[in-house]
Amino acid sequence: MMQYAEGQSPLDCLEEAAIHYSSAIKLKPRDSKLHYLLGRTLEEHHYAEEMYGLKKKDTGDAQELGSAKTAGRLDEILAVCKLHGCTGTPTLENKLKALDTEFHQLKEQGQSTKAEYVQTLFLWLSKKAKKDGQSSLADEESWLFRALLKYLDAWSLSQDSWEHNLHVGRLLLLQGNSREALQHLQNALALRPSQPALRFYTGMALLQQDGNSEKQEKEAALYLQQGLEYVMARALAAPEHGRGEKPDHTDPLSTVNVQFLRGCYSLGTLLSRNAPSGRSMTAEQVYHIVVSLAAQGMARCVCRGEVAQQLEWVLLDGHFALLQALNQQQPGTGKQAWFAQRCQALSALIRLTSITPCRELLDIQEKLGVVTAPRSSHALGLLGVTQLAQYDSEPQSERGQVALADACLSFQASIELEGSSQTGDAPEKLAKQPWWQERLAQKAGAAKQTASKSTGAPGPSEAGAAGKGTGRGRGTPGRGGAVAAAAKSGAASRGGKAVPTAKPAPPAARGRAAGTPPAKADGAAKAPGKPSSKTQLSPSKSKQECSGPLAKPQVDEAPSSNTRIAGVINPKSHAPRLGLARALTRSAETHQEACSLYQEVISMAPEVHDAYIELADLLVKTDPLAAVEVYSSFPLRPATEQTFDDAFITGEIVRILMKQELYDHPSLGPNLIAYGKVMGLGCLEKYIDVLEGKFKTNLLKIMYAGIHDKSVDDKDLKEFFRFKCWI
Repeated sequence: MMQYAEGQSPLDCLEEAAIHYSSAIKLKPRDSKLHYLLGRTLEEHHYAEEMYGLKKKDTGDAQELGSAKTAGRLDEILAVCKLHGCTGTPTLENKLKALDTEFHQLKEQGQSTKAEYVQTLFLWLSKKAKKDGQSSLADEESWLFRALLKYLDAWSLSQDSWEHNLHVGRLLLLQGNSREALQHLQNALALRPSQPALRFYTGMALLQQDGNSEKQEKEAALYLQQGLEYVMARALAAPEHGRGEKPDHTDPLSTVNVQFLRGCYSLGTLLSRNAPSGRSMTAEQVYHIVVSLAAQGMARCVCRGEVAQQLEWVLLDGHFALLQALNQQQPGTGKQAWFAQRCQALSALIRLTSITPCRELLDIQEKLGVVTAPRSSHALGLLGVTQLAQYDSEPQSERGQVALADACLSFQASIELEGSSQTGDAPEKLAKQPWWQERLAQKAGAAKQTASKSTGAPGPSEAGAAGKGTGRGRGTPGRGGAVAAAAKSGAASRGGKAVPTAKPAPPAARGRAAGTPPAKADGAAKAPGKPSSKTQLSPSKSKQECSGPLAKPQVDEAPSSNTRIAGVINPKSHAPRLGLARALTRSAETHQEACSLYQEVISMAPEVHDAYIELADLLVKTDPLAAVEVYSSFPLRPATEQTFDDAFITGEIVRILMKQELYDHPSLGPNLIAYGKVMGLGCLEKYIDVLEGKFKTNLLKIMYAGIHDKSVDDKDLKEFFRFKCWI
């Protein structure tokens, strides 16, 4: 976070500018330009906070916390989740559900003070989890909402200003009020028909109207493409011509404006459904531009705030759309290998994102790449990790139990395939999983439906895939974000939600009706609310389902293609064994099997800290000394080269031995020294007090001497020992 001297922060300058504009408005309340400029200033304040992490220390806002307080609150939320059965890493929906349950329990018990604090945690988490500008507009205290009010004031005083109509229209779109937004934008377009931003946002508003005709969609696509072409021309213009300057953050066509990027994404979705004609771009070209602009926008975000997370969603959606577009291409040499690489890259991107873990991220990871390479040990391992995370998000539900069983099968299949080729049929343990069987059944049904509609048509394989896309909405690009996602929803959010006032709700079942057409299905999925609402979770089903036809190219190509994946042998790895051990620890009946697997991981990869820590955690309650033996088997490096992860292991040895009062254990002294060298004497103060009380002065002298790399007989240390009365 950027640091500035008091009174010299950009926020101070923006606040001072807002005060001056407000004072001017008091003198000239009928001057629309003053209201408009104040709105621009308030909007700039939003970007200053969310892009650059600028916060005022004296605002008094309890929600704006330092990193330490934020971490403390997150720990408290996780503790509440554990009380209500949410183990592992709970999703946002389960966190909110656990807090809500805890709040009502405390109210029933009459503990009003604690209940109010839990309610504070609930509100803080809800506000922190915003993923789109629409939720900012739902908050009447947000800068965007205040900016909208000032734009409305300016418009009411000068209704024939195209600028006022533009800014009111785009923020109304962000709020989900597309009908009123279209009126403002069309009025502005009549005043300035060639203005690129006006044409772009008018196209967005047209797509979000109910009952669009083909003519309206073509008109909207034309407007959107003209806006995108203008931005590309401006970005590529030579700086010496004075046209290549970067737009400010409040520019409606700025690359950090998620609403603009969502509009471009909706253009790609529209082009993927309707074949482009004339000089129109292709959907793939638009998606490539979207992900490129989103990546550039993320590079301009100093902190990982709300804007950065919105851009990450755009990046994920764009890459997923490109992945689906690749899958729908005709089979060819190298396509399968390229597709597998794209799947692995997208999985890595999801793992590295700063987005709060939620159902949608879990669902897009699930089965990503496994359908195109069902015998890839690495892909099966990643599938198991995701399925285990799904179980941790809802361990008490039937869905969670199925996910745990599937995770064990995926890890076992990954282990069994080590040393074998990645080509061939799906392994038995993958084929018996319910989601795989459902996918095969849907695939067969779609093929029959396509065959009946297109009798004698060449290329039945690709037609079957297209038929499946028609049946379940899989032909649409993006993570469930079909044309209707742009046509019926607010464009600034990840999928552009329509109702900004939805409250967090308990997690709901993933998915939608199977017979829904693509455009309508995705439109319904993207329509409402906040990340925890039921309908917000719907798109994740389409993402999962979109992976369905990915296995088709492999079936077609296996006999003839010479792709790189054909000769690849699955390497032996500790990762699936570690994953299987973690899955087995979720049940008390399989702890012994988990211990055996942890020992196998330790023998295969002795440098992996997690195996020692998790195995010792299993043993410490029943056999503390066995846990100490596990920790002691870790190959520690010299003290000068040890890391904080190494120090955790030595610290755990010290903690267990001290708790068991085994002060004469041979491992206590060396680990006290190793822990103190890395973490400092301050971390040993409580242990020193206990050892002094037990008169273990000889151990204390050895510990002090070892930490300072001196002999116990050192002159200076002897003086210190006399002072401490240890001699």
